[in-house]
Amino acid sequence: MNLNNIILDILTEQPAILRTTATKPIVDAIKNRRKITFDYYGPRKPKKDSVRPGKRIKVEPVALGLSKKGNLIIRAWVQPPSVSKKGFEKGNWRTFILSRARNVEVTDEIFNQKRPGYKEGDDKSMTTTYVTPDWASTPKIKKVTKPTVKQVEPTVKQVKKPESTVKQVEPKPEELPQPKPKEKPEPPDTQKEPTPQVTPQVTPQVEPKPEELPQPKPDEKPEENPEDDDKNLQESIKKIKSLMYY
Repeated sequence: MNLNNIILDILTEQPAILRTTATKPIVDAIKNRRKITFDYYGPRKPKKDSVRPGKRIKVEPVALGLSKKGNLIIRAWVQPPSVSKKGFEKGNWRTFILSRARNVEVTDEIFNQKRPGYKEGDDKSMTTTYVTPDWASTPKIKKVTKPTVKQVEPTVKQVKKPESTVKQVEPKPEELPQPKPKEKPEPPDTQKEPTPQVTPQVTPQVEPKPEELPQPKPDEKPEENPEDDDKNLQESIKKIKSLMYY
């Protein structure tokens, strides 16, 4: 009988509690010697049984079974930076009640070293030991392949310009004036006598004559005196004679 068949027989003999979604990842982690990380909570009082809540990081589980009180517990090697009430000066072995563990995460890291004080086989702190590591086998290490990120060239979408909802109205051609159709004369019987056009009589406006201003009278010439003419004649003869003697 090979090792796989032995493991299969052991799994079939295990209680159903070890095959639940909460316990199966821890069972696989112990068998394959994988480190686990989880949050741990518990009572604060009494001080003897109190638990310091916090994260236990990269714990090395080596056994799973029943405690003396009937609780399902795991035994593991714990080291900083994990939280611990006692510290790590006196040792690193711890037991945890499985029902108080939250957010259990099985890592890809494998532990191959048997820590100081470890003994193979059934754990003495448990009334029943269900699972222990298989140190003879070499667990396969899963290669973590980084997903290849394809460089996608950004595609520029051509945004169509929104068509304007306003319809362009084409201008109508100007209509040329059409010749009016000739009016047909009415028949003689239906012809009406033209109504005489009465022109209103306009009375001419008479412009007022300007007022005549009084004109100056001409100067009346004095009547001629014959004596004055004789005197003038004599004086002129005297002047002539006086000029002749010079």
